[in-house]
Amino acid sequence: MTSVFRLAVLGLAALSLAACASGGNSSGVGLGKGDLASVQPSKEIGSGPLTPQALLGVAPEALSARLGEPAFKRAEPQAQVWQYGGEGCSLFIYFYKTDAGALASSFVDARKTLGGPADPAACLAEVVARKSPPVS
Repeated sequence: MTSVFRLAVLGLAALSLAACASGGNSSGVGLGKGDLASVQPSKEIGSGPLTPQALLGVAPEALSARLGEPAFKRAEPQAQVWQYGGEGCSLFIYFYKTDAGALASSFVDARKTLGGPADPAACLAEVVARKSPPVS
């Protein structure tokens, strides 16, 4: 990965995290702080249609089993941020430690590739489409 691309990815991740923390220009969905504390992270995501809400409260291995490995991961002592690329957006999944010490997804957000908030459901659909291209 070139250093310019890496800086762009890190900058986008930082902006998304700032939007999440500030409640600013975010279109994401998430668990409340009280909800996260008591979550027992699910080890699997159902086989039905994926929605941003279906990605909440799951363990990292459940997410990677359903969506594959992310294009980018950032790990910190109490959190991880995963980024998946859609056609014109980036989908961010934020994992935080529960009171029991396990990582659970607690926030799902999407940003347009050229900046600004994106619809998380539409971006998730793009990510899934890229993972499973149609067969002709």
